[in-house]
Amino acid sequence: MNPRTLSDQMEPRGRRSVLSVTYPRTGTDSVNDVDTLLNRLCHLMVALERAIGDAPDDAGRRLGLDMPGLAVLVSLDLFGELRPSSVAELLGGTSSMVTKVLGRLERAGYVDRRLGCFPDDRRAVAVRVSDGGRKAIGVCDRELAALSVDLLAAMAAVNFGAQANRQGVASDEPLPGERPPSTGPGLAEFLRFVVEIDKPILATVGQLDSLHPADPRGLLVLSELDLHGPIRVGALPRLIDRSRNASERVVQHLEADGLVERVPGNVPGDRRAVVVEVTAVGRAVVRGVVAAIAAHLPELRPSMAALALALSGERQGLGSRLG
Repeated sequence: MNPRTLSDQMEPRGRRSVLSVTYPRTGTDSVNDVDTLLNRLCHLMVALERAIGDAPDDAGRRLGLDMPGLAVLVSLDLFGELRPSSVAELLGGTSSMVTKVLGRLERAGYVDRRLGCFPDDRRAVAVRVSDGGRKAIGVCDRELAALSVDLLAAMAAVNFGAQANRQGVASDEPLPGERPPSTGPGLAEFLRFVVEIDKPILATVGQLDSLHPADPRGLLVLSELDLHGPIRVGALPRLIDRSRNASERVVQHLEADGLVERVPGNVPGDRRAVVVEVTAVGRAVVRGVVAAIAAHLPELRPSMAALALALSGERQGLGSRLG
């Protein structure tokens, strides 16, 4: 997903919480609690990806969505009919990748294609979200609301005052509260927030494939190691919601970049156990990401405020439905 393109377009844009256990910190100096914000966001991204794949629709069938597909649906819902080339621009992907995403969405009944919708080019194909796609957006919006409690708490812990004043922004400026005209207001604000927070992440570690925000699992592992200490190799698949082989590849990529290392015999009572630890380089890198996000807080503040308002409303609605 292209963060600058999508953020520019979207600027007008019975489940447990992601983390229900409070972990002790291991001597990490927090930068205005942004390290916790980053950690909670990575957890939420991983949990949401599973939820939108497994959640049932009104007919009891799996939604079978992924994050690129969800981003396309929300964009079509916000902006109306789009050319496939415009969808590719929003995703920041290749035409072949967009063709695959649209093909999956069309087969699932989430989008339709039509000819003759654009006066300047009657032969151009237009893609629009279907009624089934809007229903899927509604389901995903509720899944996000159900999973968002820890992210909301992390956002509330961030102090904008000192950082905003340092940038010449009044700390008591009104917070934006308007929801976008979307079937999934929480999702729309969440995507806006994600592409905004991706900007400092990409500027800091975008050149490292292992930490690219397109897949939050590398950053999640590094953040967990920095905040909570070593992790057994066998615990990684559950942490990042991937198979053992896929988890092994994530660790290998982080090792190749010098960010983590494996240490045997470091578990009391099990000398054969192997844990993954963050290296000095890895710790410096993740703290650099946190510092970059902290410096970007004035730009993040509007999207965070709008997201908090949208998700808080969705959670209240969810509570009334469950009650």
